[in-house]
Amino acid sequence: MKVTTSTNGIMVEGVEGYEGYAFVVGFPLGGSKPNGFYVSTPDDAPVTPTLIRRLPLDKLLKVAAEARVDELGQALAPTAAGRPYGGGQDHTRKVAEVYDWAVGHGVPPRRAIAARWARSEATAGRWIAEARRMGLIPPHGQ
Repeated sequence: MKVTTSTNGIMVEGVEGYEGYAFVVGFPLGGSKPNGFYVSTPDDAPVTPTLIRRLPLDKLLKVAAEARVDELGQALAPTAAGRPYGGGQDHTRKVAEVYDWAVGHGVPPRRAIAARWARSEATAGRWIAEARRMGLIPPHGQ
């Protein structure tokens, strides 16, 4: 599967069973919630209701959403330096900054933090817990 990002959408191609099709999930500028879905068929074949019903929309939306979150997480690169060995308060403050940015942009914070530092979501979750203990981000659900 090939995923291509642009300023207003994520193009997904090479979906199993849909070779030659291109699917674009549209996003508002700077946003993380989809606002459009487009289908390009091979040889300009018609897009029928049956085709739309049979599409693996859950898979397409998941792939597009993950690509968008990764893209938005990477946009934070200039403001968040890498984690020094052993962490530290500076890193935890930067995790809190990314957390606040993600909440403000409607992006899952743990996923944005994981994408920013190229770590697992489990590691990002531990960093979030550390920031909560320090009082840099509010308790869960608030």
